[in-house]
Amino acid sequence: ESVPVTKTALPNLADLTYDPKEHARHTLFCGTQVIQTRYFGNEKVLAVVIRTGFTTTKGNLVRSILYPPPVDFRFEKDSYRFVILLAGVAMVGFVYTVITKVMRGIPARDLVVEAFDLITIVVPPALPAAMTVGRFYAQIRLKKKKIFCISPRTINVSGSIDCVCFDKTGTLTEDGLDLLCVVPIKDKNFYMPVKKVSSLPYNVFVCGLVSCHSLTIIDKQIVGDPLDLKMFESTKWVMEEHDVDDNSKFNMIFPTVLKPPKNRPVENQNLDEELQIGIIREFPFSSSSQRMGVIIRKLGAQHFEYYSKGSPEMILNFVTKESVPDDFHDVLESYTQEGYRVIALAHKELKLSYAKVNKVQRDVIEKDMTLLGLIVLENRLKPDTTPCIQALNDASIRVIMVTENK
Repeated sequence: ESVPVTKTALPNLADLTYDPKEHARHTLFCGTQVIQTRYFGNEKVLAVVIRTGFTTTKGNLVRSILYPPPVDFRFEKDSYRFVILLAGVAMVGFVYTVITKVMRGIPARDLVVEAFDLITIVVPPALPAAMTVGRFYAQIRLKKKKIFCISPRTINVSGSIDCVCFDKTGTLTEDGLDLLCVVPIKDKNFYMPVKKVSSLPYNVFVCGLVSCHSLTIIDKQIVGDPLDLKMFESTKWVMEEHDVDDNSKFNMIFPTVLKPPKNRPVENQNLDEELQIGIIREFPFSSSSQRMGVIIRKLGAQHFEYYSKGSPEMILNFVTKESVPDDFHDVLESYTQEGYRVIALAHKELKLSYAKVNKVQRDVIEKDMTLLGLIVLENRLKPDTTPCIQALNDASIRVIMVTENK
């Protein structure tokens, strides 16, 4: 994993069929280093090996490096057909020359020399050498522009390129995301976008921002998904975890505690103790569900609360229509058209006992929720992106961005 990821046990369901993509959160991949374990003590943790050798994800990568699949270009195929066509013309000329020379009584020695000379004229033997020399000089010219080619045979093809496809994150844009603003919703209306999240009052929306994530503390550093990290850091809140020994019993739960910053706004100075939040349970994010959720409880509160965040299209399926603004889709489209990544946040109070909270399934509680607002994140372009795309456009080369919509 590129960042520390929390792995959880596979759900014990009778009708569950393991799927590598769907259950990636429950899978330990080959080459992954386990940096922290919790709650299992002396209990044996059982794991089932599903792949070995080259069938693992890491093995597939190694195999592709050792034995790269052959790349066949249409240009090369056409060049071979062209040579074959020339060879066919040469054979016709060869046969014609032989027949006419024999009819004229030309000596056999002169006949062979002239016939084979015709073949070398039609199919020049120096053609491969000429193409090799051309590639060599092309590499020198590219090197002067600090362009390096690891496969020289593709240089001949590059002149016929009319379309270039780019990955987005890490290629056209920076690796990380930056929080642009949040757009709270109240009484079925959008509030003005807020860029400084730490200035917001400690309402339900802010509590969702600080608690709905999968972050953890390792070596006194908050680590986890970069998106979650940016959202949490924008609130200026503090995360605390109990110093739990790896040998602690698995059924002892030590919730992550979230506290407001010391230099909080004046209107919230009397709410220090009341706003301590404990994360009781986490429902991890998966690309198929397009959302994640947490069950939390505020210090001294009577009820548990559930927060869910994910793609706006998915979250809309679980919220009440009374909490969705009439212009929701227009506002959402205005941000997505600008290339921003938009996440929706929803909330619900749970009137469940502590025992039921630890056993309840996600689909039971994810209904009739209240839409709290939108979180808008910006993936900034790299400095070289704009001039590179401009150069491609000037050369009449079509540019396509290939990315995954999570």
